Amino acid sequence: MRYLAILDCPVIFSGENSYGMTSIDMCPSTGITGGLISRHIKVVDGRLIAVCIWTSEFCARVFFDAAWYQKAAELWDDQYQLRLEAIDEQAA
Repeated sequence: MRYLAILDCPVIFSGENSYGMTSIDMCPSTGITGGLISRHIKVVDGRLIAVCIWTSEFCARVFFDAAWYQKAAELWDDQYQLRLEAIDEQAA
């Protein structure tokens, strides 16, 4: 069963944090991240919205692990949302 991840976060730049990361660096990359089928990114009013489709929940959870959440908390504090859910392919 495919799995959906939607990330909504502020746009940050590498000089704004101790990790030297941008918001896009926190997103999985198609062709590099195992199990990622597609990734769509849009920036609206200073916020990045990333929609990712995974082959399975396991692959999504491997990427969005405890270390990812730790970095997210430092980069965005409580100004981000990550939604993870199964895709009901029969309903689609």
